[in-house]
Amino acid sequence: MMGLLVLGFTGCAASYNVVTDFDQSTNFQTYKTWRWYQDQPVAKDSTNRRYTTFLDKRVKNAVEAEMQRRGFQKASASEQPDMLLAYDFTIENQQRIRPDFISIPSIGYGYWYGYRYAYTYNRLYNTTSVQDYQEGTLILDVVDAKSNELIWRGTSATSARERSLTDEKVQAIVSSILAKFPPQAQERATARR
Repeated sequence: MMGLLVLGFTGCAASYNVVTDFDQSTNFQTYKTWRWYQDQPVAKDSTNRRYTTFLDKRVKNAVEAEMQRRGFQKASASEQPDMLLAYDFTIENQQRIRPDFISIPSIGYGYWYGYRYAYTYNRLYNTTSVQDYQEGTLILDVVDAKSNELIWRGTSATSARERSLTDEKVQAIVSSILAKFPPQAQERATARR
């Protein structure tokens, strides 16, 4: 019984589709320290914004906590870091087209341990509905501090409004992205093919 309970909870855990890309010639073992590339991302809808939103704070707090947990040290303002981290979070309106079906009862003649009547439901195409939703995409970039070149990028998309992106959800998204940094040996081998 306890095993089924644990299995049920792990089955309910949210998983995020993470896509990564990286420079195959980079030796990621040499990177130990980091700092933010920019104070805040440029808001696409308002480039005059000079304040930090709740979402900005949540992303920065989540990234800083996850980087520390993974053993990377945040460099002070006077230190030269090995890498710079940049991020951007976009929320765009999307549409999903879904066909709707109606079910109507029907009576048929079937076979199940002898001939019997079977009461079934047939699905008939009815209409198509268009559903509006918002999709948020978080992009994390790792830039080499000396060359100022992009060496790794991780992205994750989720259906969400900005208000629904709680601290816990942002932390889960960031953790799922940074779980793939630095690239492991099997990822590097797959990328070379």
